[in-house]
Amino acid sequence: MKTEKIIVSDLFERPRRYLIPLFQRGYVWTQEDQWQPLWDDILEQVEVLGRAKSAGTQSPRKHFLGAIVLQQQTLGVRHVPVSDVIDGQQRLTTLQLLLLALRDAVAPLSSEFLNSTLQRLTANPPPHLSKEEAHKVWPTSAFQDDFRAVAEAGSRNAVIKAFPLRKERRKSIPRPTLVEAYLFFYDRIVDYITPPKVEDAPASTEVTPDPSHAEELLEAIIRYVQLVEINLDAEDDPQIIFETLNARGAPLAPSDLVRNYVFLHATRRSEDVVQLYNSYWRQFDEAPDTARRSRTKRFWREPERQGRLLVNRLDLLLFHFLSSQLGSEFKLSHIFPAFRDWWDRSGAPPRSDTDLQVLKAASDIFSQLLLAEGDGPLAPFARALKTLDVSTVFPLVLYICERQPTIPDADFRGILADLESYLIRRAICALTPKNYNRVFLALVKQLRGESQLSRDLFQSALLSLEGDSSRWPDDASFLEAFVTKPAYTQLGPARTAYILESIEQQISTSKQENIQVLSVLTVEHVWPQNPRSGAWPTAPMTPDGKPDYATWIHRRTLIEGFGNLTLLTQPLNSSVSNGPYSDKQPVLIKESRLRLNTYFQDVPPEVSWDEVQIAKRAAVLAQSALARWPYPVAKK
Repeated sequence: MKTEKIIVSDLFERPRRYLIPLFQRGYVWTQEDQWQPLWDDILEQVEVLGRAKSAGTQSPRKHFLGAIVLQQQTLGVRHVPVSDVIDGQQRLTTLQLLLLALRDAVAPLSSEFLNSTLQRLTANPPPHLSKEEAHKVWPTSAFQDDFRAVAEAGSRNAVIKAFPLRKERRKSIPRPTLVEAYLFFYDRIVDYITPPKVEDAPASTEVTPDPSHAEELLEAIIRYVQLVEINLDAEDDPQIIFETLNARGAPLAPSDLVRNYVFLHATRRSEDVVQLYNSYWRQFDEAPDTARRSRTKRFWREPERQGRLLVNRLDLLLFHFLSSQLGSEFKLSHIFPAFRDWWDRSGAPPRSDTDLQVLKAASDIFSQLLLAEGDGPLAPFARALKTLDVSTVFPLVLYICERQPTIPDADFRGILADLESYLIRRAICALTPKNYNRVFLALVKQLRGESQLSRDLFQSALLSLEGDSSRWPDDASFLEAFVTKPAYTQLGPARTAYILESIEQQISTSKQENIQVLSVLTVEHVWPQNPRSGAWPTAPMTPDGKPDYATWIHRRTLIEGFGNLTLLTQPLNSSVSNGPYSDKQPVLIKESRLRLNTYFQDVPPEVSWDEVQIAKRAAVLAQSALARWPYPVAKK
């Protein structure tokens, strides 16, 4: 390892390509966190330089920007020399964008010195064996087109034309980050080198940029911004260096460390890194996110909530995937050490494509769980998980899907049905989910110890769980909770609606339409939560004229329970909401197409919809719920 202090001109004056490996993360610096502080530092350095010249100081202090780590490639003499960027790509890319912006901003000055100097700093001289060899810095694949367009545009107007602002729902969609960086520096440079307009000058007076200001800026950037260049020898470990250093103000995500670890090791084993990246990892860097509210426009970079934290989807995938593979609990902050343990588990890792193929297969399952879309066998279960908001089960689901090719299709569907039954029954019985992470990881560890996965084996594992923190409620417990507990208060609107929708599908026959109702219908209380005065019984009283709290609590519990709940469209719900049952019943019969509401045909308008009727309907719905989320029949 050779370490030396250098200045920007040392980096870019000589013919050299700084190649950012295709598996490194993309450009992530931003205006607030990096561009503006860097620009402020440069302006301060211009002032330091000016004061030093006025005072006759020979060696004014330099501004230290940070370190870059390089490893030289050995290429033929006809190629422009290449250095792989192990760390510091954000600095190198930003410095090159800054110089490109300065090149274009001073071009109208027609200064031979400025133009020739900046040409040397921003382009390798010909001849070139390929067009890419002209560029001093060559980003990772997802950013190459943007960088090339900026570098070759030649002016701010050309860049704006190549990347026009687009709007969606009256909001501007930001340009690519590399483009925004160029425009930021270009505008700041023009402001700096253009003297302020003389007061009282005619409006038509044009202010010409000052070449001397441009030269001051150029000198400060290329001679008084200092870096430490670390050139690795063949025996140096790039991964250790990479893990030790941090990019300025943009901490590395665990997935960044994982990506570099995998591909640097693949390089050492002389594997086809380009083929590995394109086959297994490119999707993680480039797959678009088409959701209207996407922040990043990259699917795997979009943040998801994990407890109180926002974590990008790729890190979440790695967290759940490694939990599934290892069958053990670890913190989100320990993703990379956990990955390293898994990758090196045998002491002699297999070829990279073997493990990357396993990860890619898991990513396909994980994306289905996140989106809860599609028509495959996993889709209905994914929708249930999304509604229940139980992500702690993901490692177990990843394990089950990993084993899917080795088990009959009926067993696979049955296992998912059993797992949904376990979760729904526990939710309705108001049993805590706090211990789920340990429960499901223990199941993964237990099942991985078996040579074959089957539904019988999975049911036995679930049935072995004991205590309120983990048991699978049997029919008696489930029936009692379904009939007596205040479901709407306990579960909330979305989960209650999902359970009612599932019961609707359970009681529908082949002669009825299969209606997907969850997205368009809302939960309606037949006996309203806030009944219209005179339309429903008033608060109960004891014989001595005091409030009967016990009866009132029992009534409120029933009003919030399944026996009093149904599904309606929002307009229909609003129209009948707090009215009497005699008004509601005809509307329910006439307007609703759900089997869930045919029950009310047998409860005519003149009948009082009271606690007795609510309990009767709860018992009827409970039988459908028992069938929808069954408990294993004891085997003889």
